Amino acid sequence: MACFRILVVILLATLVLPASLSAATFVSARTLVVSESPLDNAYLAGTDVTVAAPLPGDLLAAGGTISIAATVVGDATVAGGTVSVTRPVEGDLRAAGAQVIVSAPVSGDLVLAGGTVTASSTATDTRIIGGAVRVTGSGGKVVVYGAEVYLSGTFEGNVEVTASDRLTLLEGTVINGSLRYDAPQEVAIPASAAILNGVTYTGASSYLPTIEQAKTFAIAGASVFLLVRILAVLIAAALLAGLFPVFAQAVADRALSRSPGRFALLVLLGFGVVFATPVFIFILLVSFVGMGVGFLLLTLYLFLLMLGYLYAGVLAGAALGRGLLKREIVTWKLAILGMLVLYLTSIVPVVGGIILFILFFAATGTIVVLAHRFAFGRIQEDPITD
Repeated sequence: MACFRILVVILLATLVLPASLSAATFVSARTLVVSESPLDNAYLAGTDVTVAAPLPGDLLAAGGTISIAATVVGDATVAGGTVSVTRPVEGDLRAAGAQVIVSAPVSGDLVLAGGTVTASSTATDTRIIGGAVRVTGSGGKVVVYGAEVYLSGTFEGNVEVTASDRLTLLEGTVINGSLRYDAPQEVAIPASAAILNGVTYTGASSYLPTIEQAKTFAIAGASVFLLVRILAVLIAAALLAGLFPVFAQAVADRALSRSPGRFALLVLLGFGVVFATPVFIFILLVSFVGMGVGFLLLTLYLFLLMLGYLYAGVLAGAALGRGLLKREIVTWKLAILGMLVLYLTSIVPVVGGIILFILFFAATGTIVVLAHRFAFGRIQEDPITD
C-alpha cells in the first residue's frame, strides 16, 4: 500500500514545481461546474465543463462542451467539441474545437483553431485557423487562415488573411494598420470601411506561403495536433477503463496493492520486456523460418507499447484515487484524471520523464504478468460428486 502513496506524492510534487508552491486543482466529472474559486491552477476534464467562478491561476480544460463564464487571471488552454469564452482572460488564450466562440477581452495572445471560429476580443496578437472564421476587432496584429473569412469592428494593428474561398469586409470595419490578403477574388471594400495603411492583394495564384506565414501555420498546426493528441489519449484511457473495468482493476490492484519491492520488480520486468523484445524480433526477422513469427511479435509488441502508455495513465489515476479520494475502484473518470496528470507531469524536464517511464514500465510489466497468468495459469476444476 505504500507504493501508491509514494506515487501520489511524487506526481503532485512534480506538477507544482515548475509553476509555484501552491496546490493545483484537478477535477474530472461527466458534468462539471466550477462554482468555487480554486487556490491556484485548475485542470478540468468532463463531458460538459462550466467555469462559473473566477480562476486565480492558469486553466487547462478538455471536454465535449466547455464554457468559460468567469474571469481567468492566468493563461487558458481549452480543447473540446464546443468552446465558449464569455469572460475575460488576463493571460494568453489557446482554444481548439469544432465550434469556438470568444466574446470577451483577452489581455495576452489569442490562438484559435476550429471548424467554425467566432472571435471578438482585444488580444495583442491573434492567430486563427478554421473553416468559417468571423473576427470582430482586435487589439493588435491579426493573422487568419480560413475558407470563408469575415472581418468587422475595429482592428488596432495589421491584418493578414489567407482565404481559400472568399474574404468579406462588413460595413463600418476599421483597420488602423494595413490589410494584406490572399483570396480567389478581390474583396469589395464598403464605403463605410476604413483601412489607414492601405490594402495589398497578393492574388489567387500566390498561395505558396512566405517563410513567416509557413512558420505561423506550422505553429498553429502543431498546437492543433497537440490538443488533438491530448484528447485522443484521454478518450482512449477512458474507453479502456470503461469497457474493460475488470482488467483495469486487476492492473491497478497488482501494481499498487503490493509492497514497493513488488512494484520495483514490475518496473524491472517492464523495462526488460520493452528493451529485450526488439532484439528477439530482429533475430526472428533476419531468419527465413522465423520471419512470420517475427512480424506477429512485432505487431503484438507495438500493441503492448500502446497499452503500456495508456495503462500508465490508469495507474496514475488509480494512485490519485486511492491516495486523495480514498477510492479503490478504478473508473473511467479516474483514468481521464490520471492520463491528464501523467501528461502534465511528463512536461516537467527530467523528473517528469522519469515518472512517466516508471509508470509505463510498471504498467507494461503488470500487463505481461496478467497475460502470462491468463495464458498459462492452471484451471481449477470443480470436484465431481457422484
